[in-house]
Amino acid sequence: MSVYSIKDLEHLSGVKAHTIRIWEKRYGLFDPDRTDTNIRYYSDNDVRKILNVAMLIKNGYKISHVASFDADKLQSEVVRINRNSSDPNKHIDQLLFLTMNLDSFGFEELLDKLIAENEFRKVIEQIVFPFFERIGILWQAGSIFTAHEHFVSNLIRNRLIRAAGKFEFNSAAPTFLFFLRENDWHELGLLYFNYLAAQAGYRCIYLGQSLPFDDLANLLSAGKYDFVCTTFINAIEKSELELYLANLSLIFNSGKILIAGRQVSLSKPKLPSNVLVIKNSSDFLKRISG
Repeated sequence: MSVYSIKDLEHLSGVKAHTIRIWEKRYGLFDPDRTDTNIRYYSDNDVRKILNVAMLIKNGYKISHVASFDADKLQSEVVRINRNSSDPNKHIDQLLFLTMNLDSFGFEELLDKLIAENEFRKVIEQIVFPFFERIGILWQAGSIFTAHEHFVSNLIRNRLIRAAGKFEFNSAAPTFLFFLRENDWHELGLLYFNYLAAQAGYRCIYLGQSLPFDDLANLLSAGKYDFVCTTFINAIEKSELELYLANLSLIFNSGKILIAGRQVSLSKPKLPSNVLVIKNSSDFLKRISG
């Protein structure tokens, strides 16, 4: 069983620790165990409860009412209010709840429902990516485990790969090469660019994570590619990033190099003439169609 602090509950639910203490005292919402030094600690069941309670409170329920619900009633009310919800924030809360429970079936089922009601791109950009921003904050705060992040990353990774694989490319269309530099493993943004290019009818070659530069150089010298695309998420010094881009431009000077990612935004590196920064998905589509 995992153990959580009251600050963990705050980070996960958005409900202030002070408020949680009041709810405990006034309504008996939780009965946490305590350490030898009298510090509260909470269980997985408590995390599930605070997520559900927070969701109901956001939807206008009174805490005095919600506090009287047993676990089944609490769950049924959450399901009921979210059945016809179109608020992205509510869906993010639902995805977080399913992630905390490692509920792959429920996670996939909710994604299927959202995609059926909205276009795939809207779900990814307005729900899934903001959800991952929240996951990252919670992981950094120590409120969720690496296992949770890996669990949900693999679900979305598989979803993006399957979606991109449904498209047929035009044999006369330009060719894309997608990769991450060595020791960079965060590929969801890159996979989404791969999906967008595949949807547009381009031939996409996806090489994935942590590609050694020498292997990349051999591929680029041996093949004909129109675009190279990569993202920089892991920390990298500005000078190292500029050197990497300069070397990449030297071995690939016959087409465009598209780059994106947090490190590009932070460093604002000096760019070779054929390197273009991609700000978002619309910018990506504009760059490849121009």
